[in-house]
Amino acid sequence: MATINVHQAKDGMKTFRVRIRRKGEPTQTASFPSLKDARKWATMIEGEMIAGKHFPVSKPKHTLSELLDRYVQEIMPRKTLETQRSHRATVRFWQKRLGHKLLSDITKADIVALRDEISQTSAPATVQKYLTILTHALNTAIREYGWLDQNVVTTVSRPPLPPGRVRFLSDEERSSLLIECQNSQNHYLYALVVLAMATALRRGSLFDLTTENVQVDKGIIYLEKTKNRSRLALPLVGEALTVTRNLCAASQDGYLFPRATGNPWCHYRTAWEHAVARAKLRDFSFHCLRHTAASYLVQAGVPLYTVGVILGHSSRSSAMTVRYAHLATENLREALTTLTARLSL
Repeated sequence: MATINVHQAKDGMKTFRVRIRRKGEPTQTASFPSLKDARKWATMIEGEMIAGKHFPVSKPKHTLSELLDRYVQEIMPRKTLETQRSHRATVRFWQKRLGHKLLSDITKADIVALRDEISQTSAPATVQKYLTILTHALNTAIREYGWLDQNVVTTVSRPPLPPGRVRFLSDEERSSLLIECQNSQNHYLYALVVLAMATALRRGSLFDLTTENVQVDKGIIYLEKTKNRSRLALPLVGEALTVTRNLCAASQDGYLFPRATGNPWCHYRTAWEHAVARAKLRDFSFHCLRHTAASYLVQAGVPLYTVGVILGHSSRSSAMTVRYAHLATENLREALTTLTARLSL
């Protein structure tokens, strides 16, 4: 006999879960985005059981919806808060479009069709993100849950990414931006921008900073976990140390930058956009502050390895650091001069 229950997620999305019990048969379950699909599946499975055509295999059957529910509960909390916020919409997309299908029934054609659909309105990097998250979820089903034997997403090609964009501030642009941040009605914007440029930390890491992450007397910021799941310790000097000391003294909730519930960036976005507009900066996002810090370091002759350590790049993501190599042309001149002298012998 089939029973259908309605499950409503926190985002309001409803899922219809079917459970079929029959004497002598293992319980069959599946989740669907609509009541119609749930009833259709229940009728089909019950009919097969009555006709003796249903032969369940020893490996349990699970839908993608069940996998993603477990993925959100067990795997997502291991990621940074900023990453979790970024990935929720992607998980909801796969839940809505393929959540009703059994993992073993998801085909390459399913993935290709949805990849092409996403590509019509999104950049290649976004398409890659959608496929990467689904790949990770299915790999988890294989390696940790034993729900699947192979990952069909790995057989689907992904759009190539364009060369990494490096937009950084000129000295004049930097001065203009800092002045406008000081004039902002958001009294924390200036400190946020100064720390972003002085530490090259990602936006999410900046908002997660607490007074416990800072040793003002030693002038050091400690991060227990970065986006690459590694620890990071960065010295604070100059204006960055001054603003951090002031933030620690003024903190009331433990965080350096006051935050309400939800995405903390929402409380700074408008002030940031107004400051950028008043400074007359074109094509400049908050993440470009990180590019600015890295670019200044490379132009100052700091080795790429050291820049990578400051940026928190792992050895596997060292290619991300190499994108700044073209800024060190003058610093390579001495090396090539030495090479030329050797060749002329």
